Amino acid sequence: MTHWVISYSKDEGTSTLDVHQADQPTIEQAVDYVLAWAEENVEKGEFGDPEEPANEPPMQLLKDYGITITGIIAKE
Repeated sequence: MTHWVISYSKDEGTSTLDVHQADQPTIEQAVDYVLAWAEENVEKGEFGDPEEPANEPPMQLLKDYGITITGIIAKE
């Protein structure tokens, strides 16, 4: 298994989430990992336009938690 580091931006800072899997996570997988983590560890808020629906996971991550994915790298 490879150790992957997903970086994300929240509150004008950058943080990371570590995952272990054979292949590099896709951006969709990275969003799912960070969204699952955020649901357990971050208080929901209101970010962005409250009238705009958050139907897709990347928009849900942004609107509910103010988080955007910024990168995925392998850690050696």
